[in-house]
Amino acid sequence: MEKKPITIACRMDSERALNLARNIFNFLTKKKSKEVLLETRIAPKIMPHSSIDLEDITADNSEFIIIIGGDGSVLRVVNGLSQKNPPPILGVNIGSIGFLDETFEKRIYNDLEKVLKGDYLIENVSKLTAYLIKNNSEELRLGNALNEILIISSKFSKVLQISIKIDGVFISRSYLDGVIISTSTGSTAYNLSAGGSIVSPKLDIMQITELNPYARTGLKPIIIPINSEVEIRLLRPRLNGKIVIDGQTTIREIQPNSKIRIREAKCYTKFIRLSTSLSLNYYKRLRKKIIGNLRFPLDDSPEE
Repeated sequence: MEKKPITIACRMDSERALNLARNIFNFLTKKKSKEVLLETRIAPKIMPHSSIDLEDITADNSEFIIIIGGDGSVLRVVNGLSQKNPPPILGVNIGSIGFLDETFEKRIYNDLEKVLKGDYLIENVSKLTAYLIKNNSEELRLGNALNEILIISSKFSKVLQISIKIDGVFISRSYLDGVIISTSTGSTAYNLSAGGSIVSPKLDIMQITELNPYARTGLKPIIIPINSEVEIRLLRPRLNGKIVIDGQTTIREIQPNSKIRIREAKCYTKFIRLSTSLSLNYYKRLRKKIIGNLRFPLDDSPEE
């Protein structure tokens, strides 16, 4: 059986990330059975002749991809990878939270040994696809989202007026700053900051969370099945909207009366998880990186 290369990607604005990428490259190349490729933009700083473009990386030509940075780095790489058959991701956090990441700088080499032995699980997570509807009803595909699709006003001081349909059924009409449609993976990202719910990755869903709805016009966060179709229509005259996909891709100047449809993507993102079960892995990451551990005295009784 032919052994596939391992690929490394990292953020470019951090010497710490680049140094770690260089050290991991050297660590892996010393294992004679492993070829290592580098994301094109970092290859000149490490090994120019071992480069590969993100869009050319698939599970057919890469065993897995190591991403060094944080959640933003993961989203950038996921957005740039082949969408049809991407390789599994091993995230290495050097940032502040790194909820999507599985390991960090001090533990990476021990964890790589486990991965090279095949001692890991694969977590498959669903994504969303946004479409802009043209006047002739043709759908223009805008891109896939691992975390969320955000629709906001093109002017920060002006609120949108939108209508929301789910599976063709009218749900609400609101004045608001914007609306987030997130996956269960993205429920702990912008959606959580906006007041949405944390959703277990075992639940294949999309969540609709409105941003600062005006007075009584708003909709509370709503969770629906992943195979639903959400349609957002921009209603306010002379006010354009913007669509932001995972904070990576921005589609500007969406005209009034435009319709945006959001459906489940026809592909998955795969994460390497170093645990005995995916549930254990998720709840440990959730407690450590999102909820936090405050220490309360065990003898803290109320005053009598």
